[in-house]
Amino acid sequence: MECYAVRRLLNLYIDEELDRKSMDDVRTHLDSCEECKLEYNELLYTKRLLENMPPLELPDNFGEMLHIKLIEEKKNNRRKLIKRMFAIAAAVIASIFVLSFGFDFLMNNIKLSSQPPLSVKSAANYSSEASTGGKEAAPNLKNSVYSSSNQTNRGLDSGYERKITKDAAISIEMNSVDEGYNKILNISKQYNGYIESTSENTSESGQKTVNIVLKIPADDFEYAISNIKSLGHVKMIRINSSDITEQYYDVQARIKNLEIQEESLQNLMKKASNISDILQIEDKLNDVQTQIDSYKSQIKLWDSMTNMSTINLTFLSVVPQSAIGKIFDGSFFKDVLNAGAKSFNVFFEFIKYVIVMIIYLLPFAILIYLAYKGYRLFKK
Repeated sequence: MECYAVRRLLNLYIDEELDRKSMDDVRTHLDSCEECKLEYNELLYTKRLLENMPPLELPDNFGEMLHIKLIEEKKNNRRKLIKRMFAIAAAVIASIFVLSFGFDFLMNNIKLSSQPPLSVKSAANYSSEASTGGKEAAPNLKNSVYSSSNQTNRGLDSGYERKITKDAAISIEMNSVDEGYNKILNISKQYNGYIESTSENTSESGQKTVNIVLKIPADDFEYAISNIKSLGHVKMIRINSSDITEQYYDVQARIKNLEIQEESLQNLMKKASNISDILQIEDKLNDVQTQIDSYKSQIKLWDSMTNMSTINLTFLSVVPQSAIGKIFDGSFFKDVLNAGAKSFNVFFEFIKYVIVMIIYLLPFAILIYLAYKGYRLFKK
């Protein structure tokens, strides 16, 4: 047996109230464990000492005093219970008001955030203004793509060159995805870009998909997208732009400061005379050089991102519909889904109004319940 189990059974073992197997187990453990045996001897001595003590005589009025104490304790407990219930009620009511204000604030934020972000609006403008393709529509596209970046001017001097990263994702459905791939090759050559990667797969339904990652010089980003949009039916288009000008020049300033610190450390290294100083300066110099290399790698990455934009293309082949497919076309399922959505909306609106009504009535119900419980307690 374990020590903690034996110690719980010591009282019953001394009084010989255990079964035979447990008595033997405890006895065997006590013979092998000095700590448990010591606790057993102390407990046995205490029991023997208490047994030899004369019984204490209670005062004559002990029963009356105990009765008075119990009545006072009951009253105190009743008062504490009432105070606790009122405190809980106050906390519940305060929580309800806080939740109500929080709910209004949350709903207002949801209404504000439900408006489409600026980049989505830019993409929408992009789709509507650039359907003709070529460089005629490109100026409008460029204004649309840059609309979010121009509004985030952070007070840098006009002499700084703006650093803007641009990328796009386009999904196009066309009769021949192979023909689309060949046209992308021509577009990449036309704008001095290149295809970074490509993949191809065919689904069980026979639909062929080609994924292409295209790199295009940032200055020709909008013109290239205009030409790509004219290749087929655009299913989806998303355009993002991000202004990293402030971060870019901040990192460049850090590099200059670190290079000055590096030069100072190198001068100190030349003047150092003992090994301890040389090792300390060398450690600091290595740390500074590591930071410089890291920042320069970041600058190099940003230069690559701002010089060459990324366009993720997905070409989907058109799958001819069967006669049954024409009957159950997209409009059929759309109507069914709309009917189901309206039904669920009505049901959830009903549930919402029920919950709101319960929340409005809850404080009054709590007050009535507390008044009833207080009446019952005082009546006793």
